[in-house]
Amino acid sequence: MLYNIVKNIVKVFYRLRFKINVIGAENVPNDGPVLLTSNHTSLYDPPLVAAFTKREMSFFAKSELFKYPMFGKFITNLNAIAVNRGKGDRAALKVSVDAVKNGKMLLIFPEGGRNLSGKLKPLQEGASFIAMKSNAQIVPVAIKGSYNRKEGITLIYGKPIDVNALIEEGKKRKEITAILEERLRNMLKTPLILDKRDKI
Repeated sequence: MLYNIVKNIVKVFYRLRFKINVIGAENVPNDGPVLLTSNHTSLYDPPLVAAFTKREMSFFAKSELFKYPMFGKFITNLNAIAVNRGKGDRAALKVSVDAVKNGKMLLIFPEGGRNLSGKLKPLQEGASFIAMKSNAQIVPVAIKGSYNRKEGITLIYGKPIDVNALIEEGKKRKEITAILEERLRNMLKTPLILDKRDKI
């Protein structure tokens, strides 16, 4: 209940504050284990994806935020998963795998943090690891544009990557990460007029 209330408030705020375009929302599966994997350029990105994705989702939040009791409880009720940044966090990975395996959807920024360069950085393998362990589909998500009223932001959901099929083909974690990275790069560089094509 709290999640939906906050989601609707954020959606109204974003619609009033920024120009928002959403493409491919139908590509997000209605149920089952799913990873949303997005590029990350702004602090506005996580609420954007949460507000305009039809399903409820979980997300990572740095462990320091949970040190404040009331705020920690608040973001826990919004499905936040604590993670220690800058170091391997096996506990967070296990919680993530268990949550996704049980049919949840998880948002991940596989570049490992915010990237202000304008170019996608090489992806870390955490998303592929979680997907392989939880039998999840990976939905690539591209965030393009600027958070303003003129140019605006376009949120693009790509077609799901069937990780189980790739595993059956003998693909390993590194190869699945490379497939995801190529898909995201193509989505980010493709002109918006082409964004609805099947290849995205």
